[in-house]
Amino acid sequence: MSHSLLVRVPATVGNFGGAYHCAALALDAPLNVKVTPRTDGHVGIRYFGDNGERVPRAHTNLVVRAMQAALHLRGLEFSGANFEIYSSVPVGVGLGSSTAAVLAGLIAADALYHLGLEEKTLLDLAAIYETRLDNLHAAWLGGFVAWTGEDSQAMCGRTVAPVDCALSVVNPESPLATGSSRPRNVAVVLGRDRALHLERASALARFFSRRDGGGAPDFDVPLPPTCEKKVPGLEAAIKVRAPGLVMAFVCGSGPAVGIVANGDPVPAINAVRECFARAGVESTCRKFVPTNFGAREWNAVRASVQLPKPRTILGLPKPSLT
Repeated sequence: MSHSLLVRVPATVGNFGGAYHCAALALDAPLNVKVTPRTDGHVGIRYFGDNGERVPRAHTNLVVRAMQAALHLRGLEFSGANFEIYSSVPVGVGLGSSTAAVLAGLIAADALYHLGLEEKTLLDLAAIYETRLDNLHAAWLGGFVAWTGEDSQAMCGRTVAPVDCALSVVNPESPLATGSSRPRNVAVVLGRDRALHLERASALARFFSRRDGGGAPDFDVPLPPTCEKKVPGLEAAIKVRAPGLVMAFVCGSGPAVGIVANGDPVPAINAVRECFARAGVESTCRKFVPTNFGAREWNAVRASVQLPKPRTILGLPKPSLT
């Protein structure tokens, strides 16, 4: 008899509001992964969601790699599994699909094989595969997370996000969206403009903590662009002005643009989409709301399953957590 486990992890928006690697928001849009262990070492993957062509169907899939890493950490061998992956957000647009995949694999391994991973160990292991620690903690804890440091525990705070604070996301459908527009040197960006990014993260935390629905973050000093992908019209899109617009920014590594507005967001959405349209790029728009429950709560109740004991790995180096 086969035993399966369902894992849920929320999508996230890192670099929220332009606070590079310092702020992230969890969205009520889960990645659902059903894992059914096998004993023949093979991997079967079925993916349901947008941009499925970007999802590896073998051992290179992030869910599989994370699951293998958790088992290896305990000196156990991965015996294979079937995966059914259901994503609520497109892959590779800046909505935390890779973060969710890593956490899903670790949680599944821990639950199915009773690895006993403590929270710190799980997050440290996840940080090997996902360097965006703002995204990682938002997906794990839910809500809005502001960040202060570079290690997996240096979080300055989590803020409960009002669920009526909607985020509109405009996604440009461009074949150029996979190209990187800058070196991925996080240390350089954080070192050069660290104070500005941290100040913005703190302002965003105050914005989300308000209960009267008013007041925009006070961003007197504009931050340098944080977009990592080349898409025609994107630079103009994040500079739009429209009635009620609070902020327009690149979601995570992009190229999706997040829009927060007071009142009707349609004028801001139309302005952003027009920037892409003038550059010959089609776009779509979806509305998301925050969730204050992360993967930790969503997967707190785990099924008790009996599985064949994994074989011990002999002579295989364990992933480093330092």
